[in-house]
Amino acid sequence: MKKYLLVLYILLFTFTLGAASTTNSVSITLTTSVPGYLYHGFLSSVSSTGVESSATVEDAFNPEGAVLKYGIKTNTGLPLIVHATIQDFTQQGDVPQPATISISKVDIDPEEGSSTTLPYNSANTYQLLTLDPTSGTVFYPYTLTVYANQTQVQNSPSGTYQSTVKINIGIND
Repeated sequence: MKKYLLVLYILLFTFTLGAASTTNSVSITLTTSVPGYLYHGFLSSVSSTGVESSATVEDAFNPEGAVLKYGIKTNTGLPLIVHATIQDFTQQGDVPQPATISISKVDIDPEEGSSTTLPYNSANTYQLLTLDPTSGTVFYPYTLTVYANQTQVQNSPSGTYQSTVKINIGIND
């Protein structure tokens, strides 16, 4: 019998607490944040939004240039600056003194804007873009065209040549 009374007291105490709490208000504050992200890389087309860390252009000595589609997707509100380092073309294979072919110029063409020619740079580092901060998610697609020196192409020994394009993004101070 004592057990039943003990259970009854516990139930009455529980109901009393439940009844008392209905007159009080309870609140909780929910906070979170959206993490910043920055994706950049090569695209299969300008309309594509998926970026790749590498790309290959098979006809890079084309007189109309080697065309690279490039994009940046970010939600950061920081001013960004984009640089590209483009190595001269170097002859590949077992060659005692590999030939090199320089880059004559680089064009950058934003999706909405006019093409800009970046002149030859002996350090092979080009400032491509300066992006201003904006709110929300933004996608910046660009076309980068790299031109090999056509006179050097015509006067160089036959073989396979390779150049590497490295793109770096930093904060514009």
